[in-house]
Amino acid sequence: MTDSLSTLVTSADVGGVNRARVMRALYRHGPLSRSDLAKQLDVSRATITAVVQPLISATALRELPARSTTAAGGKPPRPLWFGSDRCIGAVYLGADEITVATVAKDGTVLQRHDVALPRTSDPEAFLEALRSALVPLRDQPLLGIGIGLAGMVDTDEGRVLLSFRAPVLSGMPVGAHVASWFDVPVHIDHHPRVQAIGDQWFGLGRDLTDFVSVFTGEVLGAGVVMAGRVVRGPRGAGGEAGHMMVDARGSQCECGRRGCWETVATLPWLRAEAVRTRLTDGDLATSRRLSDLADEGSEEAERLLDRYARNLAEGMGNLDQLLGLHHYIVHGDAVGGGERMRARIAGHLAAASPDRGGPPVVTLAEPSDDATILGAAGLVLSHVYACSL
Repeated sequence: MTDSLSTLVTSADVGGVNRARVMRALYRHGPLSRSDLAKQLDVSRATITAVVQPLISATALRELPARSTTAAGGKPPRPLWFGSDRCIGAVYLGADEITVATVAKDGTVLQRHDVALPRTSDPEAFLEALRSALVPLRDQPLLGIGIGLAGMVDTDEGRVLLSFRAPVLSGMPVGAHVASWFDVPVHIDHHPRVQAIGDQWFGLGRDLTDFVSVFTGEVLGAGVVMAGRVVRGPRGAGGEAGHMMVDARGSQCECGRRGCWETVATLPWLRAEAVRTRLTDGDLATSRRLSDLADEGSEEAERLLDRYARNLAEGMGNLDQLLGLHHYIVHGDAVGGGERMRARIAGHLAAASPDRGGPPVVTLAEPSDDATILGAAGLVLSHVYACSL
């Protein structure tokens, strides 16, 4: 591997950044003419033409019919929008369920299927189930397939290095297997990073250059975007925020260590505490259910929801102390708690973060959240069209 500090930035590197900015401007604002893009990005029309022409040639973009001539006369502008000739296979591979979707280049989810996966230790049985789950992608005009999954991954090789929740995946070259079935480029990445790509390209992070995308629920994770780029270690290393230690004497985590953030800020912890405090149907506790019980006057539900929010904020505060990004987009279970949950996370996070002239911003994703699926599509777009992200 070449040391990046020993090489110069190439025109291809600059081109990738510019292509990404043009495409994200279109996702943000809708169809735009070259002149509109030049104004949005504060460059000349000639610069925009140089950036978009290769994208048009590659069918990433297409020209829409000309707009009506303005009062000033002249040639009517033709807005640019995304090509519609091929779609993207987008996959979220969980421990016991897989979501398979096709996504248009403009971010429209065309179809989506959720399929249960078997709990098995047999790699061949798992691969057969995976292949069957991907049947909806067959005969689709695919540009490529993007896969987000829980676990440590080698993004260069498309291999899962270690998966605590689905050990059968550990060591499995998922990317190579899927590529052999479909004969299209396949790219995999760690679930929270893929979620962050979805936020950055299509969601609440479109207008942000720095933010953290947090997943809450059965597991816990965080994808980081700094200076407009998704943060990855070498070959996709890092990103296991759920395994930051928050209590050296805490409970044992499934990873084998003690006191990981996941042990105090996920649904298994929440449900165990709800059962211990004898909340009704505690084994089914979620943020939404606790918020509803609090609305009905349950002080115990209110206290437990606040503890859950505080524990989430504790790990987010560590990230804020380290990175100082100060903007957090929260997905998953915590979204169900609505404004009550958001306000509590934000309050505890402010207390755990350095004072930089204002508290950190906490935003909840939409309840019907496709960020990971859209991020898997963005992963393909970024590679196929050499867009830096």
